[in-house]
Amino acid sequence: MISRGRIALLANITTDWRNTQRRRRDLEDYGALTTVNTRLLKASIVGAEEWHKTATLGWKEERALNLIRTVLRKGIEEYGDALRVVVSCSFGVDSLLTLHLVRRVSMELGISFDTVWNNTLNEYPQTRLYAKKLTEEWSLNLVEARPDTTIRKIYEENGVDTLLKRKGDRSGGVGNKEPVVEKCCGSLKHKPMRKAIKENGWHIMFNGVRAGESRQRWMSARRDGDYFYSSHTWKTWVCRPILWWTALADSFNYGNNRQEDVWNYVRKHDLPYNAIYDMNAVIDDAYTGKDVVVDRVTAEYLVAKGLNVFMPRTGCMACPIPIRRGYLRYLREVFPKVYRSMLFQLGFARVLIAEMAEEQRAELLEELNGFGVITEKTEEAVLDRLEDVIEMKPCVFDGVGVDKRKQPKKSA
Repeated sequence: MISRGRIALLANITTDWRNTQRRRRDLEDYGALTTVNTRLLKASIVGAEEWHKTATLGWKEERALNLIRTVLRKGIEEYGDALRVVVSCSFGVDSLLTLHLVRRVSMELGISFDTVWNNTLNEYPQTRLYAKKLTEEWSLNLVEARPDTTIRKIYEENGVDTLLKRKGDRSGGVGNKEPVVEKCCGSLKHKPMRKAIKENGWHIMFNGVRAGESRQRWMSARRDGDYFYSSHTWKTWVCRPILWWTALADSFNYGNNRQEDVWNYVRKHDLPYNAIYDMNAVIDDAYTGKDVVVDRVTAEYLVAKGLNVFMPRTGCMACPIPIRRGYLRYLREVFPKVYRSMLFQLGFARVLIAEMAEEQRAELLEELNGFGVITEKTEEAVLDRLEDVIEMKPCVFDGVGVDKRKQPKKSA
């Protein structure tokens, strides 16, 4: 009879063999890609996705390092000493992981690389300070891609059509059918990045995109895989080493085990991360704790308990896209100046009133009229006295557009 220990050993050997075979197939598949044959076969992409669903963080880490090695060696073969490599970095946690992984391999292979930061000029103060600190500590060759317009000018020129829908192509090709939030992304992020790639001639670009961030990201992951040639958008090779890594806070579960790869890697390697990740806000009325703003560990604990906690990501502060997750309440609690700027300078207040549920809007007008804040029960009257409205009812916009998906049951 075979002992349990021997069975476990054989199982581990089998797993190791399968993982080794997976890596060999990857090397062959990636090596066959060209600027004409730009993507892996769908079966290979799905195979990598399936493998990641049950792989340990250790195996994922090793695979990511091997992928980076393969990509860089292929780049050396194709471009020689002229090879130019860049890591796209938002100075968020996913970018940090990608930067760390690429750094490890580049040191091993003796390859230098640039780091490009798409600074939209609307970044959190914490991100700006962190970018400066990490650039100095890791001796990064930082290139800043900056827009030639401002978020305020974009909204002044286009108006605010809706804050809760995202349609169209952010490249700007859809024209007037494109919501202003898409035009904003195109002008502040995509256009400056295309310009930076063209000016610097990068052949390979690494980024920290992950499939679990949204359904849209998962669909692009299924289409492109973790290494491909972007012939349309960037016109360069794109590698996404942590594409199939997961995090507990992911908004989209594509059938993975949602293991905490991201923050476990940060803690495993003791990586210095952006302070914005320790500025999470509990936006749940059932919360009875004294601190509304909590650190990452506390936030993860409270989420596991079923409480609603807004956990910020890096990027534009004055962005309406996270409104569905309670971003307005978060800003009101943590960054009140930005909140007021969005309402007054960017004109979000007008649309937020229009986006309210009909009953909610009628109730608000009735209440404000009853207290004498407004004399006419109209949206225009609210806008005319918006300062007074916010003074009397600070939470007026907290629930507008917030996704009403059922929250996990709260622990007793």
